Amino acid sequence: MSPKLIRTLLFVFIISSFSLVKAQQTTAGGTISGRLVDAANNQPLELATVSVVRKSDNHTVKAMQTDLQGNFSLSGIEDGVYQFRATYVSYLSFLRDTLRIAPGRRTVNLGEIKMSQAKGVLKEVTVTAQKSQIQLGIDKKSFNVEQSLVSQGGSATDLLSNVPSVQVDVDGNLSLRGSTSVKVLINGKASALTGGNIADILQSIPASSIETIEVITNPSSKYDAEGQSGIINIILKKNAQKGFTGSASASVGTQNTYNGNFNIAYQNKAVNVYANYSYRKGTRIGNGFSNKTTIADSINQFQNQINDQQFTFRGQNIRSGIDINLDPKTTLGFSNNINIRNRDRVSSGLTTITQNGNLLQRITQANNSTGSGTNLDLNLDFNHKYKKKGEELSANINYSKDKNDGFDDLISQYDVFNPASSLYTRQNNTSIGREHDWNFQADFTDPLKNGKFEAGIRSQINQSDDNYIADTLNNTTGYFDYNSFLSNHFIYKENINAAYTSFQHQFGNFGVQAGLRLEDSHIRTTLMDAAVQNHKQDYLRLYPSIFLSDKLSENQTLQLSYTRRVQRPRDRQLSPFLDQSDKLNYQQGNPDLRPEDTHSFELSYINYWKSLTLTSSLYYRRTNGVIQRITTPLTPTNLDTTLTTFENIKSASNAGYELIAKLSPSPTLDLTGNLNIYYRHLDGDAALNLATTSGYAWNGNLTANIRPFKKLGIQLRGDYQAPQVIPQGKMRAMYAMDGGLKYDITKTVSLSGNVRDIFNTRRFRSDINYNTPYLASNQVSERRWATRTAIFTLSWRFGNNLPQKRKEKRDNNQQQDQDNSIPDDGGGLQGGGGNPGGGGAQGGPQAVKPKGGAR
Repeated sequence: MSPKLIRTLLFVFIISSFSLVKAQQTTAGGTISGRLVDAANNQPLELATVSVVRKSDNHTVKAMQTDLQGNFSLSGIEDGVYQFRATYVSYLSFLRDTLRIAPGRRTVNLGEIKMSQAKGVLKEVTVTAQKSQIQLGIDKKSFNVEQSLVSQGGSATDLLSNVPSVQVDVDGNLSLRGSTSVKVLINGKASALTGGNIADILQSIPASSIETIEVITNPSSKYDAEGQSGIINIILKKNAQKGFTGSASASVGTQNTYNGNFNIAYQNKAVNVYANYSYRKGTRIGNGFSNKTTIADSINQFQNQINDQQFTFRGQNIRSGIDINLDPKTTLGFSNNINIRNRDRVSSGLTTITQNGNLLQRITQANNSTGSGTNLDLNLDFNHKYKKKGEELSANINYSKDKNDGFDDLISQYDVFNPASSLYTRQNNTSIGREHDWNFQADFTDPLKNGKFEAGIRSQINQSDDNYIADTLNNTTGYFDYNSFLSNHFIYKENINAAYTSFQHQFGNFGVQAGLRLEDSHIRTTLMDAAVQNHKQDYLRLYPSIFLSDKLSENQTLQLSYTRRVQRPRDRQLSPFLDQSDKLNYQQGNPDLRPEDTHSFELSYINYWKSLTLTSSLYYRRTNGVIQRITTPLTPTNLDTTLTTFENIKSASNAGYELIAKLSPSPTLDLTGNLNIYYRHLDGDAALNLATTSGYAWNGNLTANIRPFKKLGIQLRGDYQAPQVIPQGKMRAMYAMDGGLKYDITKTVSLSGNVRDIFNTRRFRSDINYNTPYLASNQVSERRWATRTAIFTLSWRFGNNLPQKRKEKRDNNQQQDQDNSIPDDGGGLQGGGGNPGGGGAQGGPQAVKPKGGAR
């Protein structure tokens, strides 16, 4: 990494981040608890609303309803100064004006709060429920899908493309801060659902079935070490409210897009039962071209490929579960998730090859394909809280299986000129894929004085079996014959056993968390070809992590972190089978690929104004043994056919600066912007004809939420990806704009609409160059996943989660203030405060912001 680059990034970081403004600092970890009772008879007040409001910007950060005994516990509250509010029908509102969450004061027990019935004139109070669209932390960002108007009626892919730091390419593949080595979790756990064709799976999941997307850029040792650039955690909807709740929505749009979603749940002090069903159907129209120029001696050859395709997705997602409270401190939960998906694709292509201006070949292709998949996830969860506050044992057993089947009917017409000849071929391809995963995990947390100790074990057993059968038409008999030359059967087995420990301690305003994770990995692959090919990889590695945090003032925190990460090669990257289905572009895996080894550093700073939130991160990743796609001529002098395979190159470095800003200048407008500027350096390899490449790139997006009047919300989002270097060339710039709006017809019914890619500009373009001693080649490509789509959605809420119009008797004061009756900030440190290395999946209740008299 050059000194010039270091100076540049440090300058940008200092200028943007260290604008010292007094505001509230936030690190996870505080808890506010208590019990609401009637002041006259001490009877508990059940289903009363309690909320914690940040004083700096009057933003509700946590809210819930009391249980049947009037108890409440609001946890995960970041350090800062808050107000506590409690409201109940026909009772005076309760307000505690100042509560401080800070190191040494992270557990506040308000005790028994007595609320008096109101006397006087009846007034209406409207309570609305809305989560913040994005919650920013130093190590993690949580994105709430319900507030993404441009994604409503879309898929998980559409939603992820709107999450800061995340990019989605033309094939639906994910990248994080410019790196495609990212780990995807479902509800905080690995799943066969994310181990298959992730692009198809994400297209089949409706955005409406997702509660939250979490992005963890530098995970602690508590998490799997896999994922060079971090973790994307997709949290599916689960009930978090007392009583009976439900919602339903239906969508219709252009390109045969239809969506349906239904949620229902019930919770009391004994059980929590929930179910969700989602259906999605949509068509995506894509196209592209590729122009390749090859020069060898006196030969100048030009190859042009154009293609058009149409995908139709149909997906169903069924999630249900039950949590049983065996006793006040022990919970047993069972949940399942079923994903059923189908995909039909119709594509056509035309390839022409000219040499020195003369037409040599013309290839016409048509392909009709169908695919289907079913995934089942079963989870058994156990949680026990000990008498000591914060001491907890949790365990999970997860079984997941996935089935993927596909069929292709490929018709090709080869016309050769000089001398003239023609060849007609037809090939049927059947793919049969099966995957089975087991996950066993246990975690223990023990709070210490001014700290916390965590430890856990985990074992993963995964196996995938992919059988690809090719049958070609016999032009003489008219029958299809099995083609062993094009067929292959590949088996991948993986067993990873891990143990971790983590210790956290707070020295006043300075915090340290150190962790160590040991992973023992065993990978076995088998190619069931004419001659069976077996390969294995075994490695034992330690993955340390350390997080240093300094609370510079009441308003700002600085954090420095280091983690070691790994990216293991996947099954298709390891399979030695030579795929010749495309006569001009062969592909082959490499069974000798080794895992990537990444050392990741991050310096983060977060601060708040009353109307502006800024999160800054300066990061650096060095990856040894980088896995890269390498494209070369099939033979040194071949002008027509290329071979794409995978190789470990020496190393790569990524350094960058990321800024996320959320501005709320008025109640009718808020803006969220994400800017990521990075420098990429890829070491060359003379043996692979790879030159050293490096360069700056950046991407950014801006989302505007406008509320011109109470019932109408408007959202606009624009994104831009600047050109960036790749091993053999560069990706060109890409940009697009999306828009959406939502109108609340009633308090329970709303209508929304959105348009994705308003100006039809979202295209993926690349330039690839490769040279050998015999020839030089340049290839310019352009592809697009989908064209512009418009979707309209009608939503309905019912049960306890809908806004209520409450009749409250109110006196002249309109509230009772009992500040003097409650000890300031309550108990001492419990649990040692927040975990600077991040945590697991979060999915708390909706935030409730009272309106009217409940101020």
